[in-house]
Amino acid sequence: MPPSTLVLPRATSRGSSVAGKAYWGMVGRVALTAATIDAAYIVLFLLLGSVPLAAINLISIAMYLSAYALIRRRRNMLGVTLIWVEVVAHSALGSLMIGWESGFHYYLLLFIPAIVIANTKGYAMPMVLGLLVYYLGLKSLCEYLGPLAPLPPRRVEIVNAIHVCLIFGMFAALASFYRRTILVAEARLLKQATLDPLTGLSNRGHFQTLASNELARCQRSGAPVALMLCDVDHFKQVNDHCGHAAGDRALVHVAQILSANLRECDVLARWGGEEFLALLPDSSLLAAHAAAERIRAAIEAHPLIIDGTPIAITLSFGVAQLQGGHDLQDATARADKALYESKRAGRNRVSLG
Repeated sequence: MPPSTLVLPRATSRGSSVAGKAYWGMVGRVALTAATIDAAYIVLFLLLGSVPLAAINLISIAMYLSAYALIRRRRNMLGVTLIWVEVVAHSALGSLMIGWESGFHYYLLLFIPAIVIANTKGYAMPMVLGLLVYYLGLKSLCEYLGPLAPLPPRRVEIVNAIHVCLIFGMFAALASFYRRTILVAEARLLKQATLDPLTGLSNRGHFQTLASNELARCQRSGAPVALMLCDVDHFKQVNDHCGHAAGDRALVHVAQILSANLRECDVLARWGGEEFLALLPDSSLLAAHAAAERIRAAIEAHPLIIDGTPIAITLSFGVAQLQGGHDLQDATARADKALYESKRAGRNRVSLG
């Protein structure tokens, strides 16, 4: 019974996505783990002298193995429902048989975060209230009937202590699961907000943020800053003759060579379309010109290979020095004008702005 509550929060997950398949794989492992723990419970309750509870755990093992088989067959909702039924029924039977003090009811409390977190249709409050009514009703019934198959008080204390330890561990595991889920979601959102999905480079907005930080640093130190703007030559022809997939591969190819030939401190971004922009802190205009020439030669020397056929790719560059006020917009305009001069002069060259 114990580990099964960890599968409750995502009962609506879809198995069709990669994440969904991974999740349901985890649910299946949890079901097997729960079955293993229930097998250990059989030994425990036999040692404590409670044959009926040992028998209940046999049924629980069968339910968990059935849930595992259902999930393996992608009958996910039915499998999870079976797990829910096992937890609710097992908690009630254990509490009724050896008393409320045994702590079987603790497992019902794990439904609360499960219901609240998983709920997407506004049913959380009614479900939690329903759970509360069930919980209090079970408590009243246990007090009214008394233990149906009582154990000596000392043995009940042992069962309670085991349940307390398991509940602490399960709440910690549940919190850890959701912490990891939140961190992964935050990382995914940050990536979507800051990176170009095709090339993996910074997008325009993230570039401006990073560039502002670097410009502030260079302004304090008085270090020179240069800007490098480049554009893939005849990119439309690559798309028209080789297809848009080839065009995408060309952009990735260019991005990789740019990254490999720039310093770690340089700020590189896909500026838009087939244009790339790099901020070069601590670089004079001559140093930036040399870096652009090096990259231009590297691009020219490494054609894109598609289906065994080399496709020549070249870049045109515009390089500008940021002035004393570090006006990024002005420098970008001058680099763009220099890039236009490179295009007009025949492409595959570097011009200064």
